[in-house]
Amino acid sequence: MGIHFTTVVVPAERSGTDADNPVLIIAGEMLDDIPHLPLPVALHLMENELGVYGPHGHMLGAPLPVSDIWGAAAAPTRNYVAQARVCVVLEPLPEEVGTHAVPLKTGAPESGLASWLGPLLAGEFKMAFRAVRVSTGGPLMVDSALHAPTRLPGWADHIHTP
Repeated sequence: MGIHFTTVVVPAERSGTDADNPVLIIAGEMLDDIPHLPLPVALHLMENELGVYGPHGHMLGAPLPVSDIWGAAAAPTRNYVAQARVCVVLEPLPEEVGTHAVPLKTGAPESGLASWLGPLLAGEFKMAFRAVRVSTGGPLMVDSALHAPTRLPGWADHIHTP
């Protein structure tokens, strides 16, 4: 069983929006992993570490390293509250699933990304999406997301089928 977490920033010009989009991708290696993928309802950023949380502030795994670019994209702007898009891939990913450690200041260059990322961003996999608030500061600032749905399809804002 292998569950992997990967963070990426989709540039505004690629997504057709007016701001860069921070994304947390959660994926499994095997078909049997898919029912066990966590469905986060809150994210918490402390410096370059991202905590992934279920309801009532229950942490889902260890904090993830994120780049300064990801943190900046997740920060509130004049038009948006602090949030990120969570993408749960509903089918196994091919080849290598994870990405290698990348510099926290700059992130990875496009050539250093996993081979499945392009097809994933092009919508070639079945995926569930949810916009999730990103809290910052000390551990007491975590959004508890008390009444958020915790099962599919209710958890998802959108389910994409290629």
